[in-house]
Amino acid sequence: MTRSATASAFTILIVDDVPANIGVVARQLEALRIRVLVAQDGEEALERARFSLPDLILLDIRMPGPDGFETCRRLKADTRTSDIPVIFMTALSGMEDIVEGFAVGGVDYVVKPFQLPEVMARINTHLTLQGMHRQHIAQNARLQQEIRVRTAAEAELRRSRDELELRVADRTQELERINAVLTASREQLRKLTDHLEVVREEERKHIAMEVHDELGQLLTALKMDVSLLEMRLTNNPQVEQKLGEMRDLVERTIGMVRHVTNNLRPAALNYGIVPALEWLTEDFSRRNAAACRLNLHGQEPVLDDRQATAIFRIAQESLTNVARHAGASVVTVKLSSNAGAVVLEISDNGQGFDPDQARPGHSYGLLGMIERARALGAEMQVRSSPGAGATISISILLLNELEA
Repeated sequence: MTRSATASAFTILIVDDVPANIGVVARQLEALRIRVLVAQDGEEALERARFSLPDLILLDIRMPGPDGFETCRRLKADTRTSDIPVIFMTALSGMEDIVEGFAVGGVDYVVKPFQLPEVMARINTHLTLQGMHRQHIAQNARLQQEIRVRTAAEAELRRSRDELELRVADRTQELERINAVLTASREQLRKLTDHLEVVREEERKHIAMEVHDELGQLLTALKMDVSLLEMRLTNNPQVEQKLGEMRDLVERTIGMVRHVTNNLRPAALNYGIVPALEWLTEDFSRRNAAACRLNLHGQEPVLDDRQATAIFRIAQESLTNVARHAGASVVTVKLSSNAGAVVLEISDNGQGFDPDQARPGHSYGLLGMIERARALGAEMQVRSSPGAGATISISILLLNELEA
């Protein structure tokens, strides 16, 4: 008998109504440490088989009561004993008994009188097969358990994934809703900013006109009255001196009024963008050490008041930044008009700057220029680096010209 069979603590049930027939086999099996159970008829065999569940049954065919064939049928009909292999023991060698034995569920047979080596070889073969069968069942059980564990883990993973996807979808939907609200709010804020800028420019225009027309006329009349008094009162030096001081004061006041009105809205802007830029560059050169040049390319563009005002304010804010921060000696304002587009470019030879350090939120002047450009449907570009000057440009499509 092989080592694999003896090491498994097998149990064999021997069923024979004549105990003497099985003594030699039983002793040989016990010597191999195989547990041996004995039954003398079919009923006892069924009872012992159900209780002990042996690994192999040696079953005599000819017995009182249920014979071996009937006993085997009942063993195979019971789920508790159906997998136990049965080897028939018979004194007959007829083919009919052998065929019927296999038909009722037997796996082998031995013929009496026993040839011990043959019997032991057959027992060893079927015990080995039974051991393999038990290992296969145990392995299947382990695999089934592993499958159940993996199935449960996969189900939990799917549940967690579905829950995560649901949370992500809900979060994404919420973020999209918030983003839509923010986008709408931002657009409303931009529209409000554009509207406020229009209102501010209209108010500036109105105030400038009021100051220029009303206060300017009064100051001009006052200047004329002072001049008339100077002409009539020529014999009193003290009066003449006082009138001269009054005339100088009136002229300085007129200059201040003109400066205020030009800051609110230059009168030149009423005559077009080119006269306004000419006034702006001349005023910059007069007030600063840097030379400011205006270069015109193409015909003067036809702009409505909103467009002209926005372009002027962008140029004005840009020159203000140059005066405050650039340290430039030369500034160039270039206005180009062709193919239905207007390009404004302001460049200087100053100290330059890092555009990333002057993004919207860090420079309100730059932010205002960007918003004005955006209101015109244009984008503003800033090109600069430390020590290399700076250039700011915007390109505006003139839809009215294109449509014409």
